[in-house]
Amino acid sequence: MRLGELISGQPFKATLRALFFFLAIFTVGGWALVQIVQNTLVSELNAQSEGESLLLGDIYEAEGQSGLVDTLHQMDRLSEPSNRVVSLLDANNVTLTGPFALAPDFVGVARQDLDTLTNGRVVGDYHLSIHKLDDMTLVIGRSREPIQLAVMRLVGGLVVFGLINTIAILALGLWASRFSMTRLQEMNSALSRVSDGDLDVRLPVYNRDDQFDRIATRVNQNLDRLTLLVTGMKSTASAIAHDLKTPLSHLQIALHEIADAVDQQTDPVPKIDAALAEAEALGTIFDTMLRIARVEADRDQSRLQLIPLRPLVEEVAEFVRPMTEESNQTLVVKSQDVQIKADAPMIKQALVNLVMNASSHAGSGAEINVEISATEQGATLVVRDTGPGIPEDDMDRALQPFVRMDAARTTPGSGLGLALVRAVVDRHGATLTLSDAKPGLCVSIIFREFKKI
Repeated sequence: MRLGELISGQPFKATLRALFFFLAIFTVGGWALVQIVQNTLVSELNAQSEGESLLLGDIYEAEGQSGLVDTLHQMDRLSEPSNRVVSLLDANNVTLTGPFALAPDFVGVARQDLDTLTNGRVVGDYHLSIHKLDDMTLVIGRSREPIQLAVMRLVGGLVVFGLINTIAILALGLWASRFSMTRLQEMNSALSRVSDGDLDVRLPVYNRDDQFDRIATRVNQNLDRLTLLVTGMKSTASAIAHDLKTPLSHLQIALHEIADAVDQQTDPVPKIDAALAEAEALGTIFDTMLRIARVEADRDQSRLQLIPLRPLVEEVAEFVRPMTEESNQTLVVKSQDVQIKADAPMIKQALVNLVMNASSHAGSGAEINVEISATEQGATLVVRDTGPGIPEDDMDRALQPFVRMDAARTTPGSGLGLALVRAVVDRHGATLTLSDAKPGLCVSIIFREFKKI
């Protein structure tokens, strides 16, 4: 992986922005720290000078001028000349002891260069503490060199600390950029293979609970759905080709028979009726397929409104009751007052399909129950019959388009009824389950978004 790619990565750019921000704060904070340390050291020097001045003042009061001069001579012998100076001058600016040739023109504490005041005997900046002892002037000075040395060491330490942190941050940025680039390349490679038709590829998930794992998990979920859709499309296309072949062949035969009847000058009307019936069957299949496609493509959430489920169920029951009575079947509705967030026409179409499917396969004398109940898990719509049912191993397959169980092949239909119901259920984010009613089939739809009335 080239360095240019790492530097151009967003993690490294974000690291650079963070580094600049850190250096700005570090510079301001370091300057403030240096000023605080320097002021603290100056205050400490001045405090030491003030303490010595008070001590020397006490010696002067106790022992007089001679005792003070002797003490100053002893201090000169014990001190480092480059760091500390002490002088005593009389009223005529005559030096009694120390390097000062002139008395400073102030009383108190100040910072001055001693080159002029000492005639070159002492040079450099000193912090002076000036006190008057009667008509004499006591001068105590401490060099700024230790302060400057301490400040230089502090600044040097801060610079080294800043450089080490800068290098560490840049290294961390390169590592983060390399890590993200590696993950992105893995994703790109996997998606490239998917685009080439390999639907079994999945993005690696390392269980680090970072954004890459979350994105990879989401992409894998979408790939699972894509695989399911593509597989379903292939199965649907194969089923369409298989299931449409027979009615198309029948239609083709009927058209040939019509042509033969015309050539033989016989009545073609029965053959035309047969051809129309086959054409209508094909039209019904295509209409159902289009409805399924529209339901699956519809993502308009504004169409989902809170609707009362009981009136809708009763309306569907009145619509299909004549068909059930004609088949000597009993239709029973048991309903609670509950509202669901749904598209009313879609739910109505799905319920019609469920009841008609039950009526078509349950057989004469069967009982069909439509029930609505509400629990903490959701509002449940159940269609149950007392017919032969579906083997448990075939229940998942029964929801696929054009799939018809062996027991259902003696009845008319396209095998799209339950597929349409499943599309409607998925559109509403509900749950569809098939179970054994013992006897018969039980189809349950659970709506998560509901409200009891």
